[in-house]
Amino acid sequence: MTEAAPAATGTLTASTSLTTVNVSARRKVRYVFDTSATKRDLALPYRVSIDGKVQEAAPHLRKLSGSKRSIELLVAPGARVALFLNSDVHPDFRREPVYALQVGEHDVEVLITEQPGRIGHARAVVGTSVTRQAGQPGERAVDCYKALLTGDIWMQISHLYTAAQADAILPPETAPPVRVAVRAIYSGLPAAQLLVQFPASDGAPAHALRVAFADSENARANITYCSLLKDVLPRTHPAAFAALLSEAHKAGVTEVHVTSCWRPMLGSIAHRAGLGLDIVYVANASQTVRINRVGLIGAGGRNPNIRAREKQLYDELILAEQQARAISGERIATQTESTQKEKIEKINKERLARARWNDERNLNEPKLMQELRQQLQKNPSVKQVFDPWYMEADTRDQSPQTANEQRSKNETIHADHLHLTLNDLQIL
Repeated sequence: MTEAAPAATGTLTASTSLTTVNVSARRKVRYVFDTSATKRDLALPYRVSIDGKVQEAAPHLRKLSGSKRSIELLVAPGARVALFLNSDVHPDFRREPVYALQVGEHDVEVLITEQPGRIGHARAVVGTSVTRQAGQPGERAVDCYKALLTGDIWMQISHLYTAAQADAILPPETAPPVRVAVRAIYSGLPAAQLLVQFPASDGAPAHALRVAFADSENARANITYCSLLKDVLPRTHPAAFAALLSEAHKAGVTEVHVTSCWRPMLGSIAHRAGLGLDIVYVANASQTVRINRVGLIGAGGRNPNIRAREKQLYDELILAEQQARAISGERIATQTESTQKEKIEKINKERLARARWNDERNLNEPKLMQELRQQLQKNPSVKQVFDPWYMEADTRDQSPQTANEQRSKNETIHADHLHLTLNDLQIL
């Protein structure tokens, strides 16, 4: 028969067994990021390491957001804290722990400020702290650190892929000529160009695809030393190149110009994490396309991809929208039957104006451009395709692509090139 446990009392006897437990107050550690020098709301991926163990947080806590620019955690005094950032968050990489510190008796705050320009060989360290004493009863002192995020540090936290890694990462269905070409990029190209030879198959003739890579001005302007062939191209995800080469081949493209791969300090996180590619020119035997429609909105200048008829119809669309908004904004109490009828007429006029512009734009879009976009959107490795004609933010959802009207910031940015974003959930 099991003896019942004694009831708890407020008296200790000489025979009572005591266990001493040291309870230590946790310390607050806060990393604050200021990336306003290049992009205030940069969605920087991160993982936290405590005493050498990476904390696998929930997915929605794994990158900075527009409103949340800090990483906050509670740790025991004496704990060693570090961060993994950008593409180095991938579980197969994590070679570059940065902004490491050892927590003492105070709370900790680290302000990390992004600074453009060729700063020199700045290191991702927190330096020496300055203690901010407690100002009110119940508050604790805070050890305050300041650190930089420079182009050299961006290069440090951006994974440099090897040829063997590229081979392992590529989808199994990757065609042999594409696999050979991608391996060549990570083995080190002798020049900023690539020739991919596709043999004849299934009745299709042999096909040669020439690729030209432009130097990275952004990398050169912000990194002490950065080579396009040795540092920029190999920091781009191999599946991004594979997707472009595979789909360009299917679309019948014989020449493509790539202007931006990995870059450290411009635009969204896609290029900084090596998941983005920008293309400005494609061609085949019958057609050449400079991927540019700057000038659609406003006075603009002459652009061969915007015919006079389309520009006229687009201006009519903008006017029709303005008129529809004006009458829709009138107070309901003052709207007469005549006003309601006019409102319906304005809405119908706007719809008709949009349909006319859509038809004219699609009529004049180069066929090669249409085919390349459609192929890229079908590629399972591609998440986004933005170009001067259409914007597709998520190739896997059910929402249709939308026309690029060059009104939002994202539309304006992509008025002069095609951009693809790779889908890698281990990074973004």
